[in-house]
Order: sequence, then C-alpha cells, then structure tokens
Amino acid sequence: MRGMIIGATLAAVTVASTPAAAQGAWCAEDMNARNCGFYTLAQCQAAASGLGAGCYRNHFVTRASAAEPPRKQRRVRHPR
Repeated sequence: MRGMIIGATLAAVTVASTPAAAQGAWCAEDMNARNCGFYTLAQCQAAASGLGAGCYRNHFVTRASAAEPPRKQRRVRHPR
C-alpha cells in the first residue's frame, strides 16, 4: 500500500512540474482574458490588435540557453 502511495505521489509531482506544450513565450491579456499561446511578439500583437489587450513575456516558460556558435576551423597551409 505504501508503495502505491509513493508511486502516485511521484507521478503527480512529475506531471505537475512538466510545462504545458501550448505555453508560448508571449501572453496577450485584456481585462477579461489571458492567452499565453503566442511564440513571437508579432503573433501576440496581431491577436491583441483592436481588443485593447497588451502583450508581455510569459515568465513561466523555460527558456533554452543560447547555443554557443560553432567555432571556425583554421585552415593550415602546408608548404609545397
């Protein structure tokens, strides 16, 4: 019985800590609703246009760290 309780608790914690797939990096919010399904600022502004809504960055989305740019390989000139 104790094993089932521990398993259920671990499953609940795992599901609760997983971010939703529909969470975008930008949210549009007016006085009635909030929509955080936008991946670019331009998408958010287009949806908010004419509604009196504002766009802001979604602070609950985990951002991937910027990848280091690949280093250029130096060409070695061999004497002939």
